Amino acid sequence: MAKLIVLLSAFAVLLLVANASVYRTTVEVEEENSSRGQSCQQQFEEQQRFRHCQMYMQQEIKGSQGGRWLRTGVNQRQECFRQCCQELQEVDTRCRCQNLEQMVRYQQQQGQFRGEEVEELYETASELPRMCNMPPMQGCQFRSSY
Repeated sequence: MAKLIVLLSAFAVLLLVANASVYRTTVEVEEENSSRGQSCQQQFEEQQRFRHCQMYMQQEIKGSQGGRWLRTGVNQRQECFRQCCQELQEVDTRCRCQNLEQMVRYQQQQGQFRGEEVEELYETASELPRMCNMPPMQGCQFRSSY
C-alpha cells in the first residue's frame, strides 16, 4: 500500500511539472510570433513595402498580358514568389491583409498599374496568403474599391 501511495504521488508530481512546461512553452511561442509589438505600418516598412511581393505582382500582372515570365524565366518567378511568401511570413497575421492592401495602393500611386490591371492587382494580392499557404486561408477582403 505504501508503494502505491509513493507511486501515485510521483505520478501526480510528474503531471504537474509536465502541465507547467506546456504552459510556459505556449506563452513563449505566442510572444515570439508577435513581431516584437510593432505596428502594422512598422512591419510594412521593415519589409520594404513588400518589395518582393511588388516585383512578383508586377511580373504576374504585366506578364499575363505579354508573356513576360517566359522571357525572365520560371526560376526567377519561383524565387520572387518564395521571397514574397517570406515577407508575408515575417509580419503578424493580423497585418497581412492590411499591408497587402497598402502595397497595392503604393503601386497604384507609383503609376505602375492602370485600368483593368488595378482590379487584377487587387484580386491577385488578395490570394497571396492562400497561395503562400498561410492565414488568412480564405484570402483578404480589401476595403478599397478598384
